[in-house]
Amino acid sequence: MKSKTEFYQAFFETLEKKGFSIRPPSSPDYVADIYHKNRQIAFYGRQDTIIKNPFVEVEEKLMERLQALAKSTAIGCGICSDRPYDEDAAAQDRGGLVKINEHNGVVLVCKQHPIFDYVLSTYRKDMEHGGTPIQRQYFYNKEAAFEDFAMRSGLVDGKKLFTETELKILHAGLVKLRTEDQELDRDGMESVAALVERIEDIVPELGKKERTFDFMKLFSPLENVRER
Repeated sequence: MKSKTEFYQAFFETLEKKGFSIRPPSSPDYVADIYHKNRQIAFYGRQDTIIKNPFVEVEEKLMERLQALAKSTAIGCGICSDRPYDEDAAAQDRGGLVKINEHNGVVLVCKQHPIFDYVLSTYRKDMEHGGTPIQRQYFYNKEAAFEDFAMRSGLVDGKKLFTETELKILHAGLVKLRTEDQELDRDGMESVAALVERIEDIVPELGKKERTFDFMKLFSPLENVRER
């Protein structure tokens, strides 16, 4: 899951199909109001919680169904559902955060969530103000979080990497070159084909292949869990 917006769209569409209605939020604290049979039964909060309407009698089974639909939708969107740290070695702070790794003043942490399972984030320590977290970025996908940490902390030089958008543009150009350029000799065609395959390895959706480079192998999160 790349963003909560992706989840919201999928979740609300699912609710509509299951007989619920989604309406604009009645308060700035909510993302949306949830109706069932013309009754305002619940609210989806901005802190990603489903809140029962206290002024309406709502069956507990209906609330459980909403929670289950939210959970299954989040899993379908690709959330981090596997614990990214060793539970026995992990230590949580008062806010429930578990530190997974730290390098060059950049920290990777994780927090368990009732809907999104494990929400990861990276941040920089503001050393001029006692190490206060700044520039925090949230992730709902483990690979994306580990990639961001690797680049932000300097374990990987981001200037030497292409973004996913750039790779898609390069892929489209190479595919076009391979199919339309009649002047390419055999060696050129093989080189282009090899580049196309490498890009498809990195961006599976382009060639429906699994990714071969794993940023998580740059360090072992299980060996670097520390108390925050």
